[in-house]
Amino acid sequence: MILNAPNPFRPGAGRVPPELAGRSAVLADFMGMLEAVATDGEGERPWIISGLRGVGKTVLLNQCARNAVAAGWVVVKLEASGNQSLAVQLAKEIYVALRKAATVSDKVKRSFGDAFAVFRSFQLKVDPAGTYGFGFDIQAASGKADSGQLSTDLAEMLESLGLAARAAGTGVLLAVDELQEAPKEDLEALNVALHQLGQDPRPTPLMFLGTGLPSLPSVLAKASTYAERMYLYRTLGLLSDEDTKDALVTPSLRERVTWSEEALDLVLETSRGYPYFVQACGKHIWDVAASRTIDADDAHIGIARARDEVDAGLYKSRWERATTAQQEFMAAMAQDNDAPSTVSDIATRLGRAQTAVSAARQSLIQSGLIYTPRRGYLAFTVPGMADYIIRHGHEERS
Repeated sequence: MILNAPNPFRPGAGRVPPELAGRSAVLADFMGMLEAVATDGEGERPWIISGLRGVGKTVLLNQCARNAVAAGWVVVKLEASGNQSLAVQLAKEIYVALRKAATVSDKVKRSFGDAFAVFRSFQLKVDPAGTYGFGFDIQAASGKADSGQLSTDLAEMLESLGLAARAAGTGVLLAVDELQEAPKEDLEALNVALHQLGQDPRPTPLMFLGTGLPSLPSVLAKASTYAERMYLYRTLGLLSDEDTKDALVTPSLRERVTWSEEALDLVLETSRGYPYFVQACGKHIWDVAASRTIDADDAHIGIARARDEVDAGLYKSRWERATTAQQEFMAAMAQDNDAPSTVSDIATRLGRAQTAVSAARQSLIQSGLIYTPRRGYLAFTVPGMADYIIRHGHEERS
């Protein structure tokens, strides 16, 4: 381990890397949108950011939320789950956001007065068992967000938040991670609510940011066909070679540590720009480095350790929770490495009719292990899964 130089690299789900390499353009666009909304007092098209597992969607969403908080915005942030209604989760997080808003100043508290009342109506409908206290009495707003129709009530709740924020001279950011996990009926209600809000002639400074797997755009479109036109879609991909170097070199230089070109090339070749693996390589290489100049020997040892860690934590768990039929299906996909596979090729490799493999295909999609990048094709949601299966799949099936 490099003497007196703390390890800056942070592999792990949602953990903030020391350098958010390759994401500056998206962040700049987001900040530009924040400024435009603050200036015009009017919301922008809802954003959807999709990408493979481990490319930094959660990290980016959290950074956008922090930037919004720093700009004085009210932020409602949550992670969707298939085990809980999106409406119930929203009620809980809106409550937290309103409590924070009430402590900013008397002006903000007064501006959000109507929003408190509408929230109470919304909460009593979607989560009547919930207990929320603000330290002052709140009377539910009669005839607002209390119809029992989620899309209508959610639209009225979001509108009240946006109008209150406008009165307070700020805005509201609604940020939802893992959006594809939300129940279909909740996604349909969310689509309708955001669509109605976007059609309102009154300026409403409310922004929506949703993140999820590459399947998210099609999931939203299945919930509401007009979702294809309603959202602004952005894709978060793998890092370029320059961005990968930046992710390694920039935080190292802050600790007065340098990388040899040979060491960097080894990480580039192995990681293929996968942000999660880049951080794992950085951490383990740092831990074994003997001096403030990281060389090829350090890289070889650290990469091997990083691969063992990622294999055991990221890939193995996904492989082992799959059924035998699912494993056979994925092993057939792995023959195309990380490139998309056609359903017909997979069936041929398995020696079966396409109809005979449809159950495994559908269950793998539902479990989030694979997705359809385009019609007739399938791909892994985790980069490097094919390589893992090729290296370990046969021995683990035997």
